[in-house]
Amino acid sequence: MKQWKYFTPAESEGLTDDLMYKLDRAREYYGHAIVITSGYRDPIKNESIGGVKNSSHTTGEAVDIRIPLDREMRDKLLWALGRAGFDRVGAYNLHAHVDVDKSKPIPAFWSGESH
Repeated sequence: MKQWKYFTPAESEGLTDDLMYKLDRAREYYGHAIVITSGYRDPIKNESIGGVKNSSHTTGEAVDIRIPLDREMRDKLLWALGRAGFDRVGAYNLHAHVDVDKSKPIPAFWSGESH
């Protein structure tokens, strides 16, 4: 298993190197911890929590991360994610979703309310 500068093996378990490389870069740009709230999910867990059927979480290509409530820090985090190379970002009030799933529309940015 590859070692990452800012993330533990437990945090990166089941996630692709492409995703983790970009998360590590985003953390470098952001200058603050990035907390993964949902990483890899097997299809059964994904279904049980109401995840979409073809979720990128089930292939290790997506994570949800805690998003700051402070607007300036939130903007800095979203900037860092884009600067790190993420071109699929969903920004919600309590979390952000990022993925590297090339089978889905690129680029894509969306926002909404957490559920």
